[in-house]
This record gives sequence, structure tokens and C-alpha cells, in this order.
Amino acid sequence: MSSYDTIRAYRLEIWAASTVMTRQNNIQLAEGTTTAFIPLWDMCNHEQGKITTDFSKEKNRSECYALRDFKAGEQIFIFYGARPNCDLFLHNGFVYPDNPSDSLSLALGISSGDPARETRLALLSKLGLARVTYFHLYAGDAPVSAELLAFIRIFNMNQEELSKWSSDGLPGDLVSSDQTSSEAVGADLEKRAYTYLLTRCKLIRASYKKDPEETTPDTPHRKNIKLLKQCEVQILDGAIKYLQNVLEKLSAK
Repeated sequence: MSSYDTIRAYRLEIWAASTVMTRQNNIQLAEGTTTAFIPLWDMCNHEQGKITTDFSKEKNRSECYALRDFKAGEQIFIFYGARPNCDLFLHNGFVYPDNPSDSLSLALGISSGDPARETRLALLSKLGLARVTYFHLYAGDAPVSAELLAFIRIFNMNQEELSKWSSDGLPGDLVSSDQTSSEAVGADLEKRAYTYLLTRCKLIRASYKKDPEETTPDTPHRKNIKLLKQCEVQILDGAIKYLQNVLEKLSAK
């Protein structure tokens, strides 16, 4: 078998495995839960809404209720769940432009050369974040996840601040963005934390180059990749605007 055939066979295997695994459904049996296919239902496409499928123990069957009124002959949609576009593209083969559950993962960590590394990790550990390496920016008006907020605060603490927060039991204020928690963190640390994240977002945003004009027609995969990049850029632009507004408010105090 040539190297080309090997690569092609591997890609087909990945496609087949993903096709099967993304169509598995949990079915409740008397002896416990198992996974199975549900013919026809598995072919329903995605639409934003809510989960309307569940398993009825009384009737021993899976039941799916319509998300909305459908006309005769109209395609029936179901909601796949709150998944970011990267997961929808990877596992389901499409990108949903108006996805309120969309997010962008940022790879962040504490440098091995940081003299306060162990103290920072210990503080992150109190919040269950010591082993987290990817943090999320969300689409919408509140782009900074609670985990990301805690990380940027701890990452930007000086030694005095680290000692103060490390002496507390469970530093819950670090994962909250409400006014009381922000005041407990302090304006100086907040400015450093949000400035750090703003700089990081701008650097990532700058890495998205404009797609060169292509003479070959777009394939469905290429179109989805371009759409995915557009959605990621929208998340970054929204986050940058949000962070700038936060910093303006902090500076005005």
C-alpha cells in the first residue's frame, strides 16, 4: 500500500468513526444505559432551540417533540445541543452562523519560569483550574467565561496579592464579574488582568489573515472553514470591544 493509500484509508476511518460516534444515542434499558442508533430521527438536521428528545421509561421508548409548528412537507429540525461551531464542524460537518453557544478556546498557562508558579497553581487548584489549559471566550455580550476571568486575575497578581488570596479558604470572588466581587479584587488588579486579555485577543485577531482570492471553486469544506473563521473573528471583535469598555469604566473610577 502506498503512502497516499494509507493516508486516504486513515481519513476514511476517521470519517467513519466520527459518523458513527456522533449518531450514538443513550437508551435506557432495564439493566442500565446503552448506546444505539435511532433510524430516521438520526437524519434530522440542526436548528437553534432546546433539547426536546428524551427516553420514556413508562413507554420504553425514545420520544422527540417538535421544536415548533412544522407544515406538511417541511423539513423537521431538532436541536443538537449547546455546542460551539468548532465542535459542530468537526463532528457534524457544518457551521451555524447564528450560534449563541459559539465560543473560542484560548490556550493559556503558567510559565515554568514564573517564580510564583507554584503559588499561582495552588490558587488555581482551589478553584479546580490547575489542570485547565484551554479557556473560553463566548459569543455575545458576556464573552469572558468565569474560568478565564479567574485565570487572568491570578496570572496578573503580584506577590502581595497572591499571599492575600492564598490565605482565603475558597476565593469565590475570583470567578465572579459582579460589582461586589470586582471591588474585592481591586481596580488595580482588574486593570492588569483585563489589559492582559485585551492584548492577547488583539494578537490572536491579528493572526487571522484575509483569505487570498482563489481561482478554484469552493468545496463545502472550504466554505465551512471560511465561515468558521468568520465566526471566530466575530467572537474576538466582540471580546475586544467588551474588554475596551470594561477598561474605560475602570479608568473612569
